Amino acid sequence: MKKILTAVVGVLVVAGAGVALWFVLDSSAPAATVGKTKITASEINNSVKTIVAERKTVSTTGMQLAFGDALNAEELNYYIISTLLADTAAANGVSVTDAQVTAREAAILKQEGSAAKLKSGEVSASIASTDFPGYVREILYVEALTALVEKQGTSVSNSGTAVQALVRAQAAKEGVKIDKKYGTWDSTNVTVNPPATASSTSTTTK
Repeated sequence: MKKILTAVVGVLVVAGAGVALWFVLDSSAPAATVGKTKITASEINNSVKTIVAERKTVSTTGMQLAFGDALNAEELNYYIISTLLADTAAANGVSVTDAQVTAREAAILKQEGSAAKLKSGEVSASIASTDFPGYVREILYVEALTALVEKQGTSVSNSGTAVQALVRAQAAKEGVKIDKKYGTWDSTNVTVNPPATASSTSTTTK
């Protein structure tokens, strides 16, 4: 699974993981805004609850998993990047269809070998199964934008940097604001940094 997500992780740095007790956030206030798009605390809460519940369905031995503040920051980062990638793609005349997402999901399932292995991969990567289509769509956006910049003359070795620059410019144009309880927005690396009190990772032993 982590290899499958290399396209996204390699171009857009995911917020660091950490440890703390998961807590319920105020779902009435937006967790973040990207331009005119509001990302609600309820969306983050639902993803986190699903991730925590699905960790109980597979063996997590040896997995480095985020909890609490850090997991909340990771999920907020997912929603922000999803929004920015969609907006960046639209601004550059790039589109991804539902049919493409469905086809890639099927290809990933086949590559993983079974639904059980796919679920384990999702848990290891802290991806809620309900958010998996969104991650697949991110991959397709990154691939399409990569093809675009390479067609425009960017070398393969520099295409990842070029795509990140496009997303960074889109973020600057729209403006990204996040609730400080989730951490801070790093406009240079295009990512959410978790609160300073959050630890990095926790490796499970059972």
